[in-house]
Amino acid sequence: MSEAIIVFGKTARPGKVKTRFCPPLAPEEAAQLYDAFARDVMVTAKRYRDERNERGADPSERVVVWLAWDGAVDDPLAQFAREDMGFEWMEQRGSDLGSRLRNAVSNVRDMGAAPAIVVGTDSPSLMPEHLETARLLLRGNDVVFGPSFDGGYYLVGVDDVAAAKPLPEHVIFEEIAWSSAKVLEQSWSRAQRGGLLCDLMGFWYDIDTFEELKKRQFHLCDYLASRDPLVAQYTRELMASKKFEFNSR
Repeated sequence: MSEAIIVFGKTARPGKVKTRFCPPLAPEEAAQLYDAFARDVMVTAKRYRDERNERGADPSERVVVWLAWDGAVDDPLAQFAREDMGFEWMEQRGSDLGSRLRNAVSNVRDMGAAPAIVVGTDSPSLMPEHLETARLLLRGNDVVFGPSFDGGYYLVGVDDVAAAKPLPEHVIFEEIAWSSAKVLEQSWSRAQRGGLLCDLMGFWYDIDTFEELKKRQFHLCDYLASRDPLVAQYTRELMASKKFEFNSR
């Protein structure tokens, strides 16, 4: 049974992505940031997949990375995922984030994948170690959350469950106040009420505003560059570019 990593992404359209960065950024600059964040997360997912598969995992247990996409198929970011990263592709389906998450997990589960680990594009500093930690925690749990400091989560993983239990994706994504500080609390509570075994990873950070980006400048541009230059590389290059003029804001 293969393991699935699902990266949620969408077209980096000015005025539709990273809107909380505007002002001080122009919509076009915020879209550039979204594009860089997404590419960094995709690189991390690819590295994790390649490292796991190169360690000689049984073909039936290989890691497959999926792009859950909202946008045109020929979008440059989607092409980067499919052609450069070698990801599989699925269209996001659903009226809200919860239904889209549920449908994406159900889609890979129907293809025989378990566990399934879902990440978004708000954490450009995500590392392969985060995905490995989630995989290990799912050996003894039905659900694992990677909590972020804003009350949400940067990662969620689900595994197979006993026949007497509900499928996690039909529990943890329902009746959630998305984009609020209650997301993790509500998802955790629903999992507990559903009789699902849960655990938390270490806290990590999303970047949702320009002020948060400025606060993380040292970690992104100095610390991570020295520890693992491949992490957040696209974001770091954009922040350092004269075109972006990050330091003048």
